[in-house]
Amino acid sequence: MRSSGSPQSVFGLFGGPGFLVVCLLLVGIAGAVAYLALTGGLGSGGRATISLPGAGVPPAPATAPVASGSTPPLQSMPAAPVAKEMTVNVAIEEDLSPAELLAKYPPDPSDALPTGAQDLPAWQRFGRTSMISPEARRVALIITGLGRNRTDTVRAITGAPPEASLSFDPDVPELADWIAAARAYGHEVFLDLPLSETARADALAPEQKPEDNVQRLDAMLARAPMIAGVVMRGSEAFLADGAALQPILKHLQAAGLAIVGLPVTAPLTVGADEVIAPEETQREIARAIDSVMGLARHRGAALGLVDSSSAASLFPAWQRALVGRDEISLVPASAVVGE
Repeated sequence: MRSSGSPQSVFGLFGGPGFLVVCLLLVGIAGAVAYLALTGGLGSGGRATISLPGAGVPPAPATAPVASGSTPPLQSMPAAPVAKEMTVNVAIEEDLSPAELLAKYPPDPSDALPTGAQDLPAWQRFGRTSMISPEARRVALIITGLGRNRTDTVRAITGAPPEASLSFDPDVPELADWIAAARAYGHEVFLDLPLSETARADALAPEQKPEDNVQRLDAMLARAPMIAGVVMRGSEAFLADGAALQPILKHLQAAGLAIVGLPVTAPLTVGADEVIAPEETQREIARAIDSVMGLARHRGAALGLVDSSSAASLFPAWQRALVGRDEISLVPASAVVGE
């Protein structure tokens, strides 16, 4: 016989305490699903997703089903630029020789700049290959005057992006060792080539005989193995003297070296669009970077020179300038040299 009272299921869930428990569970589950749906925490297909700060990606728009045999409609990419990944190196601020630098802070062997095939010209054999398309907007930066101050030099080698090219003073001690250290950290290397209005033992000058200038040039190049090119800066008188300048250009071109800094149109030659002087102010550095960026956007490529004493302030400003400008890439100087 059954006792009187409310009906009971065989499992005892209806009409008693169990029934109330089930109701509460169902209400809780429904509330959780509604919360996830409202807060964007429920992904497609009912999967729960987690949103991390700074990692939000606009969802792809839903597409209508495509009939069998028809071509799917084209989809446009999100309009918002995606932040470019930038490698931020930790610059070493120490007075070290090149040997001490490599011994105390050895770079990863995989970072070393490899040497190209022997049949390549020097600007390609010793330059850094760029993965950026020549059709893309590009900016090249060369840090000049390296070797004169060891702390500035160590900072540039260790702290600058590997795409930044480094140029050394031809008269610094341990020049070949500095070049080897820079290449070990992945940088292509140039040599500063001083041009003077008057005859000097450490520079080229228009009043010297062309053969004397070429002989002095060879002596400088002999101390600088594995360079991709030279950075020429100096007197207006020298640049205006074709008879003095042409033999030097032909000699460098015959050696397969890139020539940076001359406002002339010639093979393997590219001019400098901006020159950041020694100990320049933050405002001037920012102005020069904006100028280089604008030129790259307008005509496709631009090149800037920065003295080593101003380089400490250059790359933080450079990284700030790249925000929202994903269409512009930093490339080695050899990547903007025309044949």
